[in-house]
Amino acid sequence: MHRLLDEQQETRRRRPDVRLTAVLAPVLTRRWSGRPPAPAVFATAFLTLATLLVLRNRVLFSAVINEGGDSGANSILVLRAKHFDQLVGNYSRIGFNHPGPAFLYVQAFGEWLLHDLLRVVPSPWNGQAVALLVLNAALLAGMLAVLAGWLRSWAAIGLAGAVLLGYAAAVPDPVIAGTWMPLLYFPPFLLLLTAAASVAAGRVDHVWVLGVAGGLLIHGHAEFLFFVPVIVGAAVAVLVRRQRREPADDGLFRGHRRAWLLLAGVLALFALPILVNLVVHWPGEFGKYFGYGSSTQAGGHSPWSSAWYVARFWPGEHPAVRPIVAVGSWTAAVVLTHRLPDGPHRRYLRNTLGIAGLATALFAVYAQFGIDHLSESYIGFFSYALPLLIITVVILAAVELLRVRVPRLAAPRVLTAAAAFALVVGVFAAGSSARLDTPRYDDVPALPATMASLTSRTAGRPVVLELRGDNPLPDPTPLLLAGERSATRICVRDPWWTWIVTKELVCTADEVATGQLALLSTADDVPTGSTVIADLGRIVLSVPAESAPAG
Repeated sequence: MHRLLDEQQETRRRRPDVRLTAVLAPVLTRRWSGRPPAPAVFATAFLTLATLLVLRNRVLFSAVINEGGDSGANSILVLRAKHFDQLVGNYSRIGFNHPGPAFLYVQAFGEWLLHDLLRVVPSPWNGQAVALLVLNAALLAGMLAVLAGWLRSWAAIGLAGAVLLGYAAAVPDPVIAGTWMPLLYFPPFLLLLTAAASVAAGRVDHVWVLGVAGGLLIHGHAEFLFFVPVIVGAAVAVLVRRQRREPADDGLFRGHRRAWLLLAGVLALFALPILVNLVVHWPGEFGKYFGYGSSTQAGGHSPWSSAWYVARFWPGEHPAVRPIVAVGSWTAAVVLTHRLPDGPHRRYLRNTLGIAGLATALFAVYAQFGIDHLSESYIGFFSYALPLLIITVVILAAVELLRVRVPRLAAPRVLTAAAAFALVVGVFAAGSSARLDTPRYDDVPALPATMASLTSRTAGRPVVLELRGDNPLPDPTPLLLAGERSATRICVRDPWWTWIVTKELVCTADEVATGQLALLSTADDVPTGSTVIADLGRIVLSVPAESAPAG
């Protein structure tokens, strides 16, 4: 009898608890085959993308980088941001600063955390670069999280993620790994378009995401003062119309108080530095924007030239192929979406096409009237988001149509396996592509030795930089930045540089009269009789033979 009881107890220990299985099975089934929760999608995508970008750019944790050029000019502003004293964005070649410092504060946080506090990167710019990579990962993960509110399964999210990674690995510019400002606008613009489509389709809870994406874009470049209000306004207008036509029980505001409060907080955060700058330096940079806009040629470029510029950012090895790819992709997206059965999936994809069409039209108008020279492709880097969005619509619509019309071929297990395979291929393609490498812009390796040699000659006097030559114009930002970081007073004599390096780094009259003159020139323009201190690559630093004061 005792033996029989022992055998029954052993059997129960070895056999899974039927009651526990009955409880967990529906939960697991809902979790993996139902609509994926947005927080889980965001966390998974963010960790994947951030890990991929950081591992691909692990050189940032070992290589010392002394930045110059645009990176150096931005770092001068980052130093101000570390003291919460920066109210405008990076400089524009037009002669003004862009509206806001959001990206600069992200860089300042990365420099402070990773270099100043934790000491895990060897130079300040490396911390800035890692912070920008993490920001890009968060914005792209946010885009996938917005999609999760409309897609039916993890498999669909996996396909969308695979498309994103494969696209990033294939385009000719590092749109998710670049630290140059024109490249940083791709992730928030993609998020803006995705969230705008979601809001237009009726998802009120995503209005605050519009605030995040739109705020970053407006801070980043003055051109988005044109794009963002129109796109956001269109999305909200469609939402209001939908609410009036199909009133919801929770209404537009009552059931979504948290989303609107988040939006108010986001808008207040982005508006604060712009408003402070307007009050302190009225009319701030906006007077320059309006002045530049009113001075441009009324006729602009031809519509044909503008259309070619818009098509430049579509896939295709030959320029003539890109318009064909664009028209074909748009046609496939429209046809496939039209054939979908009515429902949330179709509604979202249709609104995505509408928002993408509006953004394309705005881009064409901006190319015609807002861009001086259509040879400058960097101005349109953000528009790489448009082909990606249309290609994603094509794939998601095709999969959904397949699921509806050919259920056996599109069974959940088949789609999950296909999505997993596509995601693995996408991760491998992105991980092995040079498009995920962060370019190290204008590194000046000889800068530390140059600073040591220069300061030994000054005897505590300020260094007055005088630039010689104009083709190309010597870049003083590495020396100015190094002086700021080492508490060595180095300033530039010509006040023309104020709009790039700030007025604090332009020499005063007393400094010109008493400081040590140093000449910055190309190798062919070194003045006769001067002593060369250092060769900085493309430029040479020298001092007059007599080492006389600058005045």
